[in-house]
Amino acid sequence: MKIYFLSFAFVSSSIFAQAEQIEYRVNADLYSQPIAIQSFLDDWQDPKLRSGNNAFAHGKMQLGLQQGNWNYAWVWRYDYVLNFSHDLAKLYYQIENDQPIDADQRYYLKLNAAHVDAVGTRFAYDWSLQDNLTLTTGLTALIGRHYVDGNFQGAGQTTQMQELLERVDWLNASLNYSYDKPALKEENMGWDARANRGYGYALDVGLAGRLFDRVDIRLHAEDIFSYLYWKNAPYTQYELKYDQDQRPRFDIQGKLGVHKRYNQRLPYKITSSINYAPVSSLWKAGISTLSNEYLTLYQLNVFHQFTLGELGIHYEPQSRAYGLSFEHENIGFKYLTDNLNTNRAHRMGAYLYARYQW
Repeated sequence: MKIYFLSFAFVSSSIFAQAEQIEYRVNADLYSQPIAIQSFLDDWQDPKLRSGNNAFAHGKMQLGLQQGNWNYAWVWRYDYVLNFSHDLAKLYYQIENDQPIDADQRYYLKLNAAHVDAVGTRFAYDWSLQDNLTLTTGLTALIGRHYVDGNFQGAGQTTQMQELLERVDWLNASLNYSYDKPALKEENMGWDARANRGYGYALDVGLAGRLFDRVDIRLHAEDIFSYLYWKNAPYTQYELKYDQDQRPRFDIQGKLGVHKRYNQRLPYKITSSINYAPVSSLWKAGISTLSNEYLTLYQLNVFHQFTLGELGIHYEPQSRAYGLSFEHENIGFKYLTDNLNTNRAHRMGAYLYARYQW
């Protein structure tokens, strides 16, 4: 880590004197379909369970220097992406809220989870395709700090019995995941191994500019074909079978172990926007998207130009979230939510940037 920061300090100090712009930017997007974000990240205590199969948290902090067509930046990033079956969300919700699980119910259980916490140094170059269109390509050298990556699958049947174990008639399930710190209390089984830091890279590509004199476009794809490589990475692999009619009822096969090297594919993100500005008008309108591997969220946007900058109003139909933004040459922000009471919000999004040019 010391070598990493010394190398970044050397690069930044050598170009700072010639830099044309310095920018600090923070982005965050969070979404939880079944319950409020706070409850999802905490104890699942929520008065109402909604239908839904996805939850995610994407965050990035970036401090960058622009020199001509080159951009150099220090980056911290956090990604947490979950895709699950509705049955799994309902079952976990019932257990955490001390509710009896449904009787005479067939459960289909599925969970895919990807989490990464990393820092790195990004090098990017802007290519001028034509006067008003720019292609940006970037490469980020990453040091991984924490991760979870894996899946759970299963199916089961319940009865009308009252006790939890008696209510489960049969269950077949498999678990396979790798991690730097155990997430399922493996430490209670004497598990104390921990992954060394991971090392890897992230690729990104962006396209921005104006078409037909009236249409502004922006497309940015992050973490395409990008990986972190973890050495001495712990993992858990289990096959579970439970049947009330068998003796013994439980049959658990599997192991705890360590991969010499685990290759984690980073969860990609794609953002895009297209806006139309009528001739000689201070207004423009458009649509933007945020996508990851499992879902795409759309936003409808209206902007108004005035003396101080540009004011935007945003609406995301899928999450029923509203947002407000302001952009100026040197500072800007955006805040989006479906509930101003953050304890009840299922969707939150925000960015903040500040830049200085000379």
